[in-house]
Amino acid sequence: MRILLDVMGGDNPPEELVKGGVLMAHRSGAQIVFAGDPDTLRTALAAQGEKPGDRFEILPTSQVVGMSEAPVTAVRGKKDSSLVRGLQALRDRQVDAFVSPGNTGAIVAGSIFVLGRLEGIPRPGLLAALPTVTGQDLYVVDVGANSDSTPDHLLHFGLMGAAYARDVAGIPDPKIGLLNIGSEPGKGNRLIGNAYALLEESPLPFVGNVEAHHVLDERPVDVVVCDGFIGNVFLKSVEGGVAALARLFKRTIRGRVVAMLGALLMSGSIAQVRGTMSYQRRGGAPLLGVDGVVVIAHGRSDALAIGSALDVARSQVEAGLLDRFSHGVSGWRSHAD
Repeated sequence: MRILLDVMGGDNPPEELVKGGVLMAHRSGAQIVFAGDPDTLRTALAAQGEKPGDRFEILPTSQVVGMSEAPVTAVRGKKDSSLVRGLQALRDRQVDAFVSPGNTGAIVAGSIFVLGRLEGIPRPGLLAALPTVTGQDLYVVDVGANSDSTPDHLLHFGLMGAAYARDVAGIPDPKIGLLNIGSEPGKGNRLIGNAYALLEESPLPFVGNVEAHHVLDERPVDVVVCDGFIGNVFLKSVEGGVAALARLFKRTIRGRVVAMLGALLMSGSIAQVRGTMSYQRRGGAPLLGVDGVVVIAHGRSDALAIGSALDVARSQVEAGLLDRFSHGVSGWRSHAD
């Protein structure tokens, strides 16, 4: 398996991302193609005791798409960027998957322009895996690929999320819920109401509406469907809430001997919770619905996070997920078991 890693667009230097690619390659046996400035990449590989060869390759590029650049303008204007050249390599089947911690909007736009959408999928959706109290991940689609969606888009987000949960995460009979302001049928705006009707009439494993404050605790479903605007707000609220609680906890115990002693005794459990919630161990977010395996890693990804994102890409390739989507909603059960 050959996975391309764009090392030029993230917040961390290429050397840190190359380290993650090297570690993952040794752990999994995958071949990694690094896209970026060739001199920088050769130096980074040498620092890891490696050089270009059978296991590691370099796709030389001369441009970088920055985090703050307008996505469409950057993709159209920077044809020799690591982002665009990497997606072209995926389109031409020179690699099996593409991973990047770069500009999310540019990766989405570039994937649509270069790869195109899968037949029958009206819009791609970005999937995020979130930890829950039950110990099993919750899969949310869409968390930012689309600011505006139609009921049909949400229907297909449900298809892609359920297929991912079943075929990649190994959940035999995943349940789909529609993110809403209430669990009762008839709640929500026109978009949600129409999407509810489509999902209810489909062969997908839809169980109804779910509320945001239930899904990480009670985990009534395996997959949550929402439009990208709401999904992104939900995702950032969860991330921000965890960080805020950690700071509040530290502030509360500071200066109180008994509380500090208790915190010391609980330090192992606290570290375990922090590790569970850390984006470094959550992997990247798969962009589902484009004609190729694309995984968007966190912009702040370090070596550990990049290795996790590469593992997400590898799992998708091994599951043959693109073929599942091509059968559409009506063929949902055709690939079960």
